[in-house]
Amino acid sequence: MKTLIVFVGMFVFAGAVQTAPSASEKVLGATKNGVVLIAAHRGGYTDDVADQAPENSVANVAVAIHKGYDVFETDIQRTSDGVFVAVHDPTLERETDGSGEAKDLTLAQLKSLKKRYRDGTLSGERVATLEELLLAGKGKILFKPDLKPGVIDHFDQLARLIKKLGMQDQVFIRTGMENFKVIQAYFEGGGVKVEVMFKVKKLKQLKSVIKTFHPKTVQVDLREGEGISNERKAVIREAVRSGLLVETHAYKDSTQWAELADLGVRMFHTKKPDVMLVYLKDNGWRKGEKFEG
Repeated sequence: MKTLIVFVGMFVFAGAVQTAPSASEKVLGATKNGVVLIAAHRGGYTDDVADQAPENSVANVAVAIHKGYDVFETDIQRTSDGVFVAVHDPTLERETDGSGEAKDLTLAQLKSLKKRYRDGTLSGERVATLEELLLAGKGKILFKPDLKPGVIDHFDQLARLIKKLGMQDQVFIRTGMENFKVIQAYFEGGGVKVEVMFKVKKLKQLKSVIKTFHPKTVQVDLREGEGISNERKAVIREAVRSGLLVETHAYKDSTQWAELADLGVRMFHTKKPDVMLVYLKDNGWRKGEKFEG
């Protein structure tokens, strides 16, 4: 199954030459027709040892594409010498054979480490730079990197990297409302435009995001074990009515998955993307060109 991507940065200018629909336009059309996308948590790692692809690794990009996931969720930290890397935890012990914090090490020091599988054994993979990770999936999968603490201070550098790679239509940055004003000021000051997925809980937050950023997508926060409150339902409905692609986290409750999809959620962030893919296919949420196979 060939995975479709992206829905960021699609603008039609008056007088422009008409071209065939882009991959992003096809994906938006598919979601509007009922297809639900899968965002694989740290790329997916259920079979990391068998796949020889630990989480957040370059090897795992190819695995995620092969398995048919639509979005590779990852994490951005920054080395002491100013390079963005894909590291999730505050310290390196679980993910690598090193220790300490990524921000205190140079890229060369990080590259000397080996990444661990989820069972703690070592792989042959090294810590990936964000650039390496993105280029491994360019034109093949969508990326959703999270801003880890401190990275917002380097948003300009991050936006310029995405532009340099020619991937403004393939990457969106997920962050919380606490970074709203910083990103607003950056864009209003003429900074490079990239797509940002804000995490919202309330209608007021959603409306502010829509008014200020005119985004293509938004995450409606839903915690594990939490029911879908009337307030969250209202936020989802308003986002859908406004034409946004809505993401939520999907946990273990398939009854809740069905309710969310019926409300209009068209992307599930999940730690079990393989299980979610089977569920979506079995329940008719992957119908349409390129999504069945």
